[in-house]
Amino acid sequence: MVADALVYHPTAAHLLRYLDTTLGRDKLMRLVQYFARFYAAYLARKGGDKATLAIWRGIMSQFSSARKIMRIGKPLTHLKAAGVAYDNKTADAVLRYTAVGRQLAYSAYLTVDTLLFVHGTKLVTLKNPELAQKLYYQFWLAGIIFSISGTVYKHIGLSKREASLAKQAEKDIVAIKKVRAERSANNTQLVLDLLDSSIPISGLQLVPIDESAVGLAGMISSLIGAMAQWKLTA
Repeated sequence: MVADALVYHPTAAHLLRYLDTTLGRDKLMRLVQYFARFYAAYLARKGGDKATLAIWRGIMSQFSSARKIMRIGKPLTHLKAAGVAYDNKTADAVLRYTAVGRQLAYSAYLTVDTLLFVHGTKLVTLKNPELAQKLYYQFWLAGIIFSISGTVYKHIGLSKREASLAKQAEKDIVAIKKVRAERSANNTQLVLDLLDSSIPISGLQLVPIDESAVGLAGMISSLIGAMAQWKLTA
C-alpha cells in the first residue's frame, strides 16, 4: 500500500515527467556539476583534505562530460533556430538580428564543445586544444552578449508598452497582464545570462572571478532553469 501510494502520487508522476525530458535531466546534472565546482573551490580555499577535494573535482568533471554527450547534435538545433529567426521578416530588426547572432554563436560554441569532448576521448586529437578551449569560451560569451542585448532592448520596449496601456482611459487588463508576464520572463532570461556570463569571462580570464563565485552563479542559474522546466512539466 505504501509503495502504491508513492508510485501513484501526483508528485512522483510529475517527477517522472520532468526526468523524462532531456532539458530536465540536463538542468539537474548542471546543478550538481556547479555545486561540485563551488564546493571544490571552497575546500581548496580552506585547505581541505586532498582526497575529498579530488572526489568533488571528479564529480564536476564526470557530470561535465556527461552533459557534453547529451549536447551532441545541438549545434544543428541552433542553426535551424538561426535560420527561422532570420526568415522572420516581420520581427523587430534588433530582436531579429540579436536572435540570429545568439543562435549562430551558440551553434559554434556547441560545435567546439563536441570537438573538445571527442579530443578528451582520444578518438581524435586536436592540434591546438588550448585554442579550441579559448574559442569555446569566446563563442559562448558572444552568444550571451547577443542574448543580453536582445533582452535589454525587449525590456525597454515592454516597459514602454505597459506604460502606454496604463495611460489608456479604458485599461485593457488582459493586455497589461500579458505584457507583465512577457517582461517577467524576459527579466528572468536577463538574470540567467548575467549569471552564466561569469563562466566564460572567468575561463577567458577577462576579469578575475573567484572559482567559488563562478560555481555559485552556475548553481543559481541551473536552479532557476530547473524550476522553470519543472513548471512546464506540471
